[in-house]
Order: sequence, then C-alpha cells, then structure tokens
Amino acid sequence: MNEPFRRRRIRIGALTVALATLFVVAAARLAVIVLIDGPRLAEIARSEHTAVMTLAPVRGPIVDRNGAALALSAETRSIYARPRRLLRHSTAAARARLADALGLSGAELDARLNRGEPFVWLARHLPPARAQSVAELGLDGVGAIGEYKRYYPESNLAASVVGLAGMDGQGLSGVELQYDRLVRGQPVELEFYHDALGHPILDSPLALRAPAPGARLQLTIDSSIQAAAENYLAAEVAKSGARRGTAIVLEPFTGEVLALANAAGAKAGARLHDTAIQDAFEPGSTMKGLLGSIALADHVIEPSRMIYCEDGQWRFAGRLIHDDDRHGWMNLGGIIEVSSNIGAAKIALALGARRFGEGMAAFGLGHRTGIDLPGEAAGIIRPFAGWKPIELADHGFGQGVAVTPIQLAVAYAAIANGGMLMRPYVVQAAYDSAGDQILSHQPQAIRRVIPPAVAHQMNLLLRNVVNGKDGTARLAQVADFTVAGKTGTAQMVNPATGGYYHGRLVASFVGFVPADDPRLVILVVLYDVAHGHFGGLYAAPVFSEIAATALDRLGVAPPQAPPSYDTASLLPFGADDAPAPAAPEIADSPRTLAPDEGGGIPDFSGASLRDALALARARGLTLEIKGHGYVVAQAPAPGGSGGESEVRLTLADDPAAVFGARVPQRAHRTRREFRSASRYQRRVRR
Repeated sequence: MNEPFRRRRIRIGALTVALATLFVVAAARLAVIVLIDGPRLAEIARSEHTAVMTLAPVRGPIVDRNGAALALSAETRSIYARPRRLLRHSTAAARARLADALGLSGAELDARLNRGEPFVWLARHLPPARAQSVAELGLDGVGAIGEYKRYYPESNLAASVVGLAGMDGQGLSGVELQYDRLVRGQPVELEFYHDALGHPILDSPLALRAPAPGARLQLTIDSSIQAAAENYLAAEVAKSGARRGTAIVLEPFTGEVLALANAAGAKAGARLHDTAIQDAFEPGSTMKGLLGSIALADHVIEPSRMIYCEDGQWRFAGRLIHDDDRHGWMNLGGIIEVSSNIGAAKIALALGARRFGEGMAAFGLGHRTGIDLPGEAAGIIRPFAGWKPIELADHGFGQGVAVTPIQLAVAYAAIANGGMLMRPYVVQAAYDSAGDQILSHQPQAIRRVIPPAVAHQMNLLLRNVVNGKDGTARLAQVADFTVAGKTGTAQMVNPATGGYYHGRLVASFVGFVPADDPRLVILVVLYDVAHGHFGGLYAAPVFSEIAATALDRLGVAPPQAPPSYDTASLLPFGADDAPAPAAPEIADSPRTLAPDEGGGIPDFSGASLRDALALARARGLTLEIKGHGYVVAQAPAPGGSGGESEVRLTLADDPAAVFGARVPQRAHRTRREFRSASRYQRRVRR
C-alpha cells in the first residue's frame, strides 16, 4: 500500500472516530436534557410566558349581637412600581406629576425608586378615584393592584374586643387575630399568559376563580351598652385623675360579654392592648366576697358567728393590720358591709392556706378564664403551700395576689348565678358568605364552685354593702332595683422596690343587678388614682350609671312590689351540673318537691317559692305567701284534708331557718376535706 493512500485512510478513520464521539456526546447530552433537566427547563419556559397574581379575599365583617357593623372592608387600589423600567422610560417632569398624584414629595419618590429593588410599593389602599388619576398618567413601570382595606365604622367602639387588621389583611389583635382564619377568607392565585413585554394575553385559557370572602362574626357585645360603658368610664377616668380604667358587663348565667371597655389617656394602643384580660391588679376588698363564699361552703364560719375586729387595729406576725374605722364584734355580714380587713384576715386564717388557695382556684383566680380573646393573662397567685401566716391574712383582704378584671367578673358571676363558674366569650356565631352558620358558641359551665344556698346567702350579704347603713357602696344604687356587690381599694405595687406606693391606688367595684334575679354582673376598675379615691366613691357611681343604661337597653322592668323570692339559688342546670336546654331546674336546692300520689296537703317545708308554686299548680291549690326565700312554716299542716284549697306559706331569707344552724355541705366533698373542715371548725370555736 502506497504511503498517500495509507495516510488518507488514517485521516478518514480519525474523522470517523471523531464524528462518532461527537454523536455519542450529543446523544448523551440530549438524554440528559430530556430525562434529567427536562422538567426544570420546561418550568423555566413556562415561567417566561406565565405569571402568578394573588387575589386577596374580602375580609368578613364583624357585627355586634344586634347586627350593627363594627368592622367592614372596602375595596381600594394599591400602586406599585418597577423602578428600573420607570426610570428608563420616564422624564423627571413625569415623575414629579406621579409624586404629586400620590401625595409624595419628589425626594420621597426618588428615594423609593433608587433602593435598588426590582419592585416597590408607592402607595397602599388608595381610593379608586385617586388611583385612577395615577393610571391616567400612563407611565411605563407603574401598575395597580386591587386590595381591601379594613375600617371601623364606629371608630374606637369596642376597639380592644374587635382588635386590628394589618396592612396586608392579617389579624393583629382582638377577635381579628383570634378568628383570623375564619375572617380573612381564602385567597386565590391566578395564573395568566403574557407576552415578551409582560402584557397579559386576554384569551388566556387558565381559569379564574374568585377568592372566597371571609366569615361574618357576630359578637355578644351590645353596642349601646358598650358605648355607655366606654363613655361613663372615660368620664370618670378624667374626673378622678386615673391613668386608665376598665369596665366589664357580663351575663352571669351564660358567660356572654355584653361590654368590655378600656379607657386611657392615650388612644394609640386601644386596639392592640386589652387591659381587661391582659393586665393583673390586686383586688383589695373585692376578695372578701369570695373569701366569705369559700368559708361558708366549707363550714368554717356561719353567718351569725361573731368575730372580734380588734377596734380597728390588730398586730399579727409583726405586722399591723388595720381597718378604716374602729369595729368590735361583728358577724360575716357586718365584716363585708363595712369591709373590715381584720375580720377578713381572721376568716382567712381560720380557713387555712390549702382550702383558701383551692377555693380561689375553684373561682378561677390564678388561671385563664378561656375567653376567646388573645393574650389572656393568668394572674399571679403563688402556690398556697408556701404561704406564710401573714401572707394568708393579707390574701384574705386581697393583698399579695393579682387577678385580671375578667377573672374577678367571672368569679362574682358564679355568686350571682347560684354557684356555677361559666366560661366567658365574646363571639356568638360565625356565618359564611352564603349565610350558613359555621361556628356557634353556647354557654359552658366549667364547674360548681359553691352550693346554691351559699350563693343565696352571699347574695343577701352583698346587698348590705350597697343598701346597709354602714355600707361602703351606697353610690352604686340603681333606682328601683336592688344591687349586690363589693368595693375594693388596693395599693399599687412599686415594681422597682417590690413594695407598695403609699399614694397610688386601684379603686374597684363589682356587683350584680337586679340582685333578686341577676341579669348583669358589672365590674369597674380605676387604675392609679390618688390616696382617698376609694372604690365606693369613684368606681361605684360608674357601676350605677352603666347598670341603669344596660337595664333600660335590655328592657328589664323594675319589680312592682318587693320580691317574694330570691333566684340566686336557681340555675338552668340539673343536679349533675350539666347545661340543660329545657326549663330551669333547681340544682342542690334545699328540697326538690314533686306531687305525690295521695290527696292530702303536701309538705312544702324547705322549698323555694318556685318549687312551691309548681307543686301547688300540680295539686290545684291556691297559695297565700308571706315573706320571701324558703318555706319555714305552712298552714294547714302536711297531710291535711284533700278538701282544703288554700295553703298559707311563710318564707324566710336566711337559709339557717331552713337548714338549722348550718348551710348544706358542698357537693362531691372528699373525706379529707371533711376532716379538714372539722379541724377548721374546732379552731374557730377555740
């Protein structure tokens, strides 16, 4: 083979190998592109021709119990810019016109456009007319997006309950935050095709779905009662020089919050902070109503037992406990009426740390109530095992412990409704855009705190605080209605020293009305008032004004005659303490009557008037009633002739007249509690 031919074959072979190698590499690369990089590259290709826009839903309205709007959403336009494009395709004069249309200075607009960011907001939530003036400028790089802005038609009414929604539609406080997932609705991401310049292609086949509107929340708040509470509270805060104040109006049998008002000098944080549930204070003498209830329920004291109040000064454990006046021997009613610290301290010591601590916990102090609002505080109550005797004595008149206003209101609601602790709530129901109910809150009984007879007795004793000749809350009286309640005045804690300010007080009053048939529990707290600004002088009048307005709003008519019975021991719960949808039944009452099979006169002794009336109707008898409370005497006697058609009943207020010298024992008491109660009783007798 000649040399030229051999070299030609070598070149042909080398070229063949090279081409084959290139073919293999190309095939391998193609395989990588198709099999490995294919999905990623396809996504990049799609992204070059499609865009995504999030359509925000309209936030659902919030209304009061009667449908009055407290929060609504309005459609607005938000203006944005693509800074590079705008700067490249506009003149300084055009940008000056843009700044003027947006209400910005030229320097402010330039600062936003020169941040180096690819996207900037120029203005949010503009009215449509103003946004249209921006659009008419026709500037390349400027666009608009439709958004919804939250506004509150009643301004700051119920601000701390309703709360606040942020710029981007998210809940920040109040029910706006608590129920944000319901109220904000469901946003929709819209995909659409666009050309190389980013202009949407109108015949895009991608589907457009409208975002689902948020749910409508119906609150338990009554706007008129809320407005009255806010106005009267704000006036008293200004008059008394208080730094801030709180008022709560509660329905005792259901836990519904009819009003929750906060007043302060500055309005800036009205929607972000809720003093009524997020701040704790020392309750002062309002604790005495709870202390008396716990002591009565545990049989440590009886209403008639006399306690020596040391003529107004008592040195105990190296500390001086004093009253505002000199008092000698007094029973529980007198101690509560004149608000004796010494008497309360002695009852607390007789009760003991364990039982008093457990009693406060049963009333919900030191624990969150479970109200459906964010940020609730638990209060401050140290474990009772570590209480020193002087601390136990101080706790008896509300010093050394801290509670939230909602805790104290709920605790007194338990006295008003006959002994049941109810969970408070502010949202009644929620409805979707079609009007279908998707959430409903019903009254929830947490537990029985005290027996009905004890609640009845405490109801009577608390009336003397308002109506007694030595009562500390005569300014809490409401025309034509009977009021029961308790004042409180406590020194403010100095956080720097851990001690107390001498001239800075918290003045409060908590009570319920009408005491004969409680419809409202109202708490008023004034924070940081000067020395001498007692709860009975400053908080009690606010209670009276709010109560008068609320009773009128609810259509509660004053009794035409003195009440013939007291309903503090009547609850819509059965013996197992579970809510009953049927007509109210008497729980743990002195006696439950039922018609017997015989035809004689039944035994009415120990019955409430309601039970007696029911039995009389069942037997076809006519009753002649004298007094109120429980039946202590009747004529004719039980078992009389069936021919009798009229029975004369004598009723008495004092449960001791029915139960002897003792009130009924608390339901479900443990054996250890029985032994402890006996030891406490012996200590009191000594």
